[in-house]
Amino acid sequence: MAASKPRPTSSSTSEGVENTPPATPPLTGLTTYVDRAIFVDKDKFPAKITVKQHMGILAEIKEKLDDWELDLFRRSCFGHFLDLEPEWLKGGKTGKRNTFAGQLVHFLLLRRMRTSKKKDMWFLVEGKPARFSLTEFAMVSGLHCSAIPKISTEQSLRLKNRLRDLYFEGRSQIKQDDLVRGFRSMFNEGEGSGKKEKRKKKKAAKRGQEREDRVKVALVYFLEGVLLSADAKKNISDFYLSMVDDLAMFNAYPWGSEVYDLTFDSLSSKNLVAKYKERLAKPQEKQVPGVKETYTLLGFPFSFQVWAFEAIPFLGNLCARRAEGMRFPRWLNWKCHDTTATLEKITAASWDKRVVVLSILHPSRDEREMPYMADIEVLNDVKDDVITALVTLLGNGATIRDENGAAEQVSRDQDWAPPTSTPEGVRHHKEPSTLGEEPQPTHEGALPELELRLRSYIDEVGKRVEVRLMSHVDHHMAEMSRKIDALLAEVRRADAPAFNGETSNAGAGAINAEQDRDTYVTPNTEVHSGVFVDKMLGDTIVEVTSLISGKKIRTRKRAAPLCTPFTCERPKRKKNEVVYHPTRELDESRLSVVNQWISSESEPKTIRGGTSDLTKDFFRELLKVGDWLSNEHVDEILYLVRKRSDKYKDLFPQDVAIMNNLFCQQLMGNFLEFKRQGKKKFVLNADLVDYVKGKKLQRGRPWSKCKAIYVPLNINGKHWVALVIDLVNCSLIVLDNDCRLTNSDDMGDHVGPFCVMIPLILRKANKFKHLGQQLTRPWSWRRPLDMCAQSRRSGDCGVYMLKHIELHSMGLPLIENMNDENAEYHRRRYAIEVFDGSMEP
Repeated sequence: MAASKPRPTSSSTSEGVENTPPATPPLTGLTTYVDRAIFVDKDKFPAKITVKQHMGILAEIKEKLDDWELDLFRRSCFGHFLDLEPEWLKGGKTGKRNTFAGQLVHFLLLRRMRTSKKKDMWFLVEGKPARFSLTEFAMVSGLHCSAIPKISTEQSLRLKNRLRDLYFEGRSQIKQDDLVRGFRSMFNEGEGSGKKEKRKKKKAAKRGQEREDRVKVALVYFLEGVLLSADAKKNISDFYLSMVDDLAMFNAYPWGSEVYDLTFDSLSSKNLVAKYKERLAKPQEKQVPGVKETYTLLGFPFSFQVWAFEAIPFLGNLCARRAEGMRFPRWLNWKCHDTTATLEKITAASWDKRVVVLSILHPSRDEREMPYMADIEVLNDVKDDVITALVTLLGNGATIRDENGAAEQVSRDQDWAPPTSTPEGVRHHKEPSTLGEEPQPTHEGALPELELRLRSYIDEVGKRVEVRLMSHVDHHMAEMSRKIDALLAEVRRADAPAFNGETSNAGAGAINAEQDRDTYVTPNTEVHSGVFVDKMLGDTIVEVTSLISGKKIRTRKRAAPLCTPFTCERPKRKKNEVVYHPTRELDESRLSVVNQWISSESEPKTIRGGTSDLTKDFFRELLKVGDWLSNEHVDEILYLVRKRSDKYKDLFPQDVAIMNNLFCQQLMGNFLEFKRQGKKKFVLNADLVDYVKGKKLQRGRPWSKCKAIYVPLNINGKHWVALVIDLVNCSLIVLDNDCRLTNSDDMGDHVGPFCVMIPLILRKANKFKHLGQQLTRPWSWRRPLDMCAQSRRSGDCGVYMLKHIELHSMGLPLIENMNDENAEYHRRRYAIEVFDGSMEP
């Protein structure tokens, strides 16, 4: 079983897998990497790449699985692939066009470097190196890339062939075509199945197992057809079908390492080099024009393609475009644009020596916290002195400036976000004697950083930058280069006399440097190259943004105190960041005030709440563990939740709406009228439409701007549950802290009216036409059993329901933040907040 064979690891934690080299690597001989190109005459080797990968499989899985099954698939190790942009899912047998940029991949493979490394690949793009390794693969794919474990005897005994026997007729050999037919037959009973198999499926359906089996087979289908993409004629591994029956083991397995091995072996195949040498060995007159060589890539070559978009932004702008926002893994940030670009088009594009190449992708702070980045295996690879020095140099924040291997120190891509400029208005010199020791500014140091930051701005701002726009950017960069040369020449002429106490006519006139040598700066000329970058970046961003939007950008004039060279920059006032703490420490002094008021006999007997006057009994019931919470408790606390959301708009989600108990009562009453009068004669209550418009409720919110609606649902006056109306997936979710009290049939009687009435209300509101046919039929509902902590005592269901609405709307885990151990804490916190009339994070 090849999958269980572990690879050798090293205890070294360095990026380059050898022992950690010195902090400052020697640059002598570093330029030898430029001479390591494998393919010399690249233009004489056109080729066609074919892949076995079918991204349309993912679209088929999303279409066939229902909401519950998709939720289970999403929580698996492959779930993040469901969030890919829709353009990626059009490739393959079931799609309309292929999204694999074969010629771009071929373009890079022709620029591969010759190294001693066996576990990573290096490429030369316009004389600049770029690395594709297990780390870059994990950043792009989001797959776990830890060491492949050995499967113990105990684990092997746990693996069974139940899925193979039940859905594939017990065959000893299952090919990929058999896997496709088996998966599709699970949704169309009788296709390719005998009577015996039908009986087995009916038994599985009675046990509730068939829906889970669909997800399990879908995982193997996705693994074989998309990630491994091996030859369809070869048998799939029984190991995969057996392991997926234990979802915990399957999700914990490092599939990223398995997929990377196959992908790396395919990309580094010697077959390409052999065909290259064979073609060049033919005389020119025997080479048939227009005939291309053909080779096939196995594994997951899409990861290599997306890595190229990240490492070489020029190629990303040529063949794809960035989606809005920033998500991880990095593949989720790209949309297909022009993956059919030919090798001639890519080669003839506007390349120049200033093209940005991110030699090593560095994860941002947020990205380093992702689970797949925590356990990347450190491979024990062959030592290569030049690559080791190069990795250490790039790891220290340097970037290769030109094709001769010259390096410069710049800020690494740690935060992976559009840079912000911090121009220096004044330079302070402690001693006059040190002024002459400043290094001379260099144009070569400023321009590459300017271009890198400019292109990063264009990518991250989320605009739709077309390929034709990049030609304008290149032209503008050349113009900026000329301006910087002129400014630097002016600084060099003005530098020596001004700093030696003489007068300088550069800028605003002659000023005695001895008079104000500690604060003086020559107007319109800055010495440090970083200031050049910031000044030019600001001017360039204004022009490029204006070109993108088609509107003239108005720039605000700087205030007079900020323009004078004799005013020190004032430190910016830091804002106090507000953070939500679900279980922060209570203020006992505030709680004692509440208890004193409850126990006292003095006035007032009531206090004014957000929805009604609140008595002392209201607080006694709220503070006592196990006591029932009434409609008054629920409406008052949910009002404060809505009030807090409006106050802290940056902290709490603004795309959710929270209803009150009266909404439930009106909906139930309308449902009874709907059943009595029939669909044709029924007239919907206008109050329900006002709820949808955000008018009926205190601090209400229009549903048209929301993704989810939260409703407190009372079951027979004995039990509270939270009902989530998902406006994106057109379904309902029940969050229940005690599933033993209400079976599925009884729960369906209470949730069913919402499934019927919500589509009718949305259709009447006339703001949800984009939902189409979903407004003409009842919606589905589900009650996840593993999402909420199950209470061991009765009476606290009201607190559970209120806290579930708060936590679920913010995307926070429910079980660890709301359980029997902290139920008393949440009661006390609610009592303090209701007494004060406000909720604080």
